[in-house]
Amino acid sequence: MARSTPIQITRFGALTALGATEPGFEALIAGRDGFGPGPDWVPADQPVACVTAPLGPDHRTFALAFAALEGLDVDPRGLAVVFATTTSAMLSGEAAIESWVRGEQPARPVDYLWSHLAHWPAVAVAQRLGATGPALVVSTACTSGTVAIGVGADLVRSGRAARALVVGADGLCRTTTFGFRSLSAYSSTRCRPMDTARDGMAIGEGAAWLLLEPRTAPHSAGGARFTLLGVETSSDAWHLTAPDPEGSGVVRAIRGALGGLDPSVIDHVNAHATGTEANDAAEAAAIVRAAPRAAVSATKGASGHTLGAAGLVEAVWLLQSMEAGVIPPVAGLVNAVAGVDVSPFVREREQTIGVSINLAFGGHNAAVAFVKEPA
Repeated sequence: MARSTPIQITRFGALTALGATEPGFEALIAGRDGFGPGPDWVPADQPVACVTAPLGPDHRTFALAFAALEGLDVDPRGLAVVFATTTSAMLSGEAAIESWVRGEQPARPVDYLWSHLAHWPAVAVAQRLGATGPALVVSTACTSGTVAIGVGADLVRSGRAARALVVGADGLCRTTTFGFRSLSAYSSTRCRPMDTARDGMAIGEGAAWLLLEPRTAPHSAGGARFTLLGVETSSDAWHLTAPDPEGSGVVRAIRGALGGLDPSVIDHVNAHATGTEANDAAEAAAIVRAAPRAAVSATKGASGHTLGAAGLVEAVWLLQSMEAGVIPPVAGLVNAVAGVDVSPFVREREQTIGVSINLAFGGHNAAVAFVKEPA
């Protein structure tokens, strides 16, 4: 993508099972996790990480996004909204299907129609904020959040938007929790990313957002200033569900996001690290090749896999880590995979360049790189 217009991240926020932006990050750094009881339809041996904050009457994914954005004051003129999700209003859709199977008619069937239109999550946020720029949804499975950052940046660089609010949200639903279970990809104990004894993933829910603006816009994201170095995507062309075991596509994505910089400059890599055997092995191989000296974090052992929101949740945590000068501990880590610099303990580390990577079914890979500049 074009890099002629520098893009900065002026504000950001997140909401996960660990909490909202600041307390959630503090819990992450303290080594806590958000796993606990889920809805009554979740099997007892299937760990989930649910957001417990009051969310209101909206469809759950929408409500998570609105809760994460609460209090945001942004100029709506020319504001683009790019929304990343995979489940959208699927939980309420599942309830509607159950009603239909029982021969019942929903009281307001049009509500289900509107909430399931592909563009509606972005439109709902745009309407709430009064945003007048483009509104669109990105749904590329588990890379959605990272891809959406690139789309938002392109809208600003091209002049189609004055600024871009990139939002990711996914709520718990039966389709994904039972779907991953049917693939034997779900842990029956706990998610242990980058651990030699890992036995599967665990789903979490959450929402996060970044405000992207031209480099000339006023900065208000705290003590540090963050510039978007680049976003890159790639495809393995390998298998419908399994990643390329050599991690070649991930390597291309990381190098592309750096925009020609030597990979040795990377200080911190947030790994996708789902805790499944195939994902973590392929990703570890890629990190060893593409970011040989980087410290690595893997946060899904604390938050669960937030699916379409993962790229944005983890981008926010990466920025917070860079600002605080720490590498988050890997929750659940006992015996680390070989060659990757991960730890179950928090580590102090100055960071100038950080990269977050996400992988998705079908061999889709995405990476985003940020630069921290002095205040």
